[in-house]
Formats: sequence, structure tokens, C-alpha cells
Amino acid sequence: MAKQYKKILKKIKPKVKTVTKKTEKGGKDYLLMAILSFTIIVMCIGWMHFSNTNRALYVTLVISLSTTFIRRHANLSEIQDVWAERIGFVSMGFAVVLFAFVIYEQYFM
Repeated sequence: MAKQYKKILKKIKPKVKTVTKKTEKGGKDYLLMAILSFTIIVMCIGWMHFSNTNRALYVTLVISLSTTFIRRHANLSEIQDVWAERIGFVSMGFAVVLFAFVIYEQYFM
């Protein structure tokens, strides 16, 4: 009787399979690593020649790329993943604003 009851329950309400976060994050991200490395190298080489706004631009860009890389490859909890995503978006926003300011400063002032 119990076996039949379990079979009926399985037919009425089958178990829902959940998709984990780890299966969504495949890949090696060679392009992301190359861009991050290139940005760090340019930042280190040109540090003495950059103005303060250029330095801030490169630092925020490295922070944004680093948080993207960390989100894809580290085992973060849900809360840590949300915070890493927010930090990445905010730093990318600052980088875009600083880029526009550097362009304005360089060509229009």
C-alpha cells in the first residue's frame, strides 16, 4: 500500500530539479584574463605619466574586471555574489564617468 502511495505521489507531483549556479558559469575566460592583464600592465607602466583622473580610471577599471573574474571563478555565497556584482557595476559606472571626464579634460579644455 505504501509503495503504491509513493508511486501515485511521484506521478502527481514530480520532483523539481534545480539548476545550480556552478553549471551556469562554465568556460575559462581567456579574453577576460587577457584584458585584465593588459590593463594592469598599462597601469603599472604608465603610472608616473598619468594624471590623477587617469589613475582613478585605471584603478576602477581593474576593480570592475577583477570582480567580474572573481564572480565567475570563486565559490561565493549568494550574498557575496550580489555584493560583488554591485561593486562591479558601480566601479564600471565610475570608470565610464571618469573616461568621459578625461576625454573632456584632454580635448576640450
